Amino acid sequence: MKPLLLALLLAAPLPAWAQDAIHRCVGADGNPIFTDQPCAALGATPAVPSPVATAAEPPAGVLCASDLEDLRVGLSRAFATHDANRVGALVLWNGYGRNGAVDTLKRMESLVKQPLLSVDGDERSGIEVVAGTTGATQQTHFGVTRESGCLWLRPPG
Repeated sequence: MKPLLLALLLAAPLPAWAQDAIHRCVGADGNPIFTDQPCAALGATPAVPSPVATAAEPPAGVLCASDLEDLRVGLSRAFATHDANRVGALVLWNGYGRNGAVDTLKRMESLVKQPLLSVDGDERSGIEVVAGTTGATQQTHFGVTRESGCLWLRPPG
């Protein structure tokens, strides 16, 4: 999904009860979708376990990292394909709000266009991504959190 389409989906009006909700979905083609609409409205399935699902075992097809290495690999693939939505698939957006998510994805779009130089850190202190060229680098810090049996990035501050 292109960032402009994502921005349009996130900008659509919502009922008052769902205005800050961002739904993480998996489309029929297996690609991640981020929307302000319920996944079913797009013919997609939720990618985050429902509240009745057990936290220990995420449902099949959930896009989540089981450990720090999965997060590093996911970030590396996002840079290799210049795809900000791949970064978005690694982020836990709960409570973030749609305007903040759109702004963050726009920043990620410019970040993933640069060469990835390093991905370092740990679960406690978070992950530091360095992109760019020698002498002209950009650092982005992601917090790391565990939820629903997965390890997630938190949106950069």
